[in-house]
Order: sequence, then structure tokens, then C-alpha cells
Amino acid sequence: MNIFRWLAVTFSMYSKIPMPVFEWKEDDMAHSLTFFPAVGAVIGGLVYILNSVPHVNTLPVAVRIILTLAVPLIITGGFHVDGFMDTEDALHSYASKDKKLEILKDAHIGAFAVISLLKWELLYAAGITGILLSEKCDERLLAILGMSFVLSRALSGLTSILFTKARKSGMLYEETKNKQRGTVFALTLWVLFSCAVMVYMNVLYGLLVILSFAGFSIYYRYKAYKEFGGVTGDTAGFFLTVGEIVSTLVLAITLYVF
Repeated sequence: MNIFRWLAVTFSMYSKIPMPVFEWKEDDMAHSLTFFPAVGAVIGGLVYILNSVPHVNTLPVAVRIILTLAVPLIITGGFHVDGFMDTEDALHSYASKDKKLEILKDAHIGAFAVISLLKWELLYAAGITGILLSEKCDERLLAILGMSFVLSRALSGLTSILFTKARKSGMLYEETKNKQRGTVFALTLWVLFSCAVMVYMNVLYGLLVILSFAGFSIYYRYKAYKEFGGVTGDTAGFFLTVGEIVSTLVLAITLYVF
């Protein structure tokens, strides 16, 4: 029964998908990251269906591009985009670490958050457009794109648990303070599973998407430690949002290079 509780808690926290209402136990939040990649599986599955299932994939390509961009926002309610925007505001403040951490907690949205969101979403749109318009776009390629939503959440969970926290409070700290071995093991399995599927679908494209996430994970650790002294819930949203966009762009570019 605990597995179903943790699954429901995960989807309650990280998606807008209706879940049964029940009283949470003390350790439920500590296991919320265990099934975090399952939310990505739902998103990836919908993206795959939208662009591959007959009668659905006959929609005008412009419509499918817009819907593909909208699916993650609809499923999550923009939960991670909020963290991305807070992080961008803090990064562009060029203030001290303590001041940046204060900006992360500020509920107001700054100009740089809006500008950065527009910039990255346009790049994301370019990547999705490049993929869907490519002659090489088939069900295997769409499966790789779909699995990127699983991999991004598995890595987001692992980096949130294993990387140093910028502060000893907040939602992320409460989720990860005990460093549940079972959760780390489960997330590692999610990573291996998603990577295996990607490589099986296409060795070259799969490996390049995996390497893009690996490279961005290294950059994220460096940036978070340098700018904030560690990771937070908001920087985790930044990691997930930008990581998915970067991997999409790498996949799109690769299609026209190789």
C-alpha cells in the first residue's frame, strides 16, 4: 500500500492530475521523488501519442508543435517553470549568495524571469519544430523525445538528493534530508531504464541526448554551488526546464547534421 501512497503523493505534488485525497504520513514526502519520473512518463507518453497515433498525428504540424509545447505545462501546471523563473531572476541580480537566496523566495516576478522564459521557450519551440518537421522523425525518434521527460526527472531527483543544499529549510530540504537509499536506488533504475530505451531506439541519437543531460548536470552543479552555495527547489526547477530544452535542441540539431 505504501507504494500507491507514494505514487499518489508524487502526482499530487508534481502534477495537476487528480489523485485520491488522504492524510499524509510523516515520511510520505521523503519518498515523493521515488516516482517523480513517472510524471515524466505520462508527459512523454502524451507527446508520443500526439505525434504518432493515426488520426491524431494528422493534425496540422503547427497545431502539434503548440500542443507538444503545452503538454508539460498542462500536466505540471508550470510547477518547475516557476522555479526556473525565480532562479533566472536571482542569477541576473549579480548580488551576493545570501541576496540571491532571498530573491529565490520572493513571490514577485522580475523582468529577467520573463525575458529568460521567452528566450528559452522560443528555443524549445525551435527544437520541437526541427524534430517534427524532420524527414527522419519516426516513432523511434518520438520515443527518445518522450523518454527525455523521464530522464530529466530522474536526474533532477538524484541531483536534489545528492548535491549539497543551499539552505537547511524549504520543500526540497524536507524531501531529501534523510537521503533515502531506496529513493536513490529507484531513481538510478529510472535513469538506467530511460537511457536503455533511448539507446535501443537509436544508438546515435539516444547517446547524444544522454550526453547532453550528463553535460548539463555537470554545469548545473558548478553553477548552483558558485551562485547559491548549493541546490534548492527553485534551482531543481531550473535544472529540469533547461535540461529538457537543451536535450531537445541537441536532438534537433543532430537530425540535420548526421
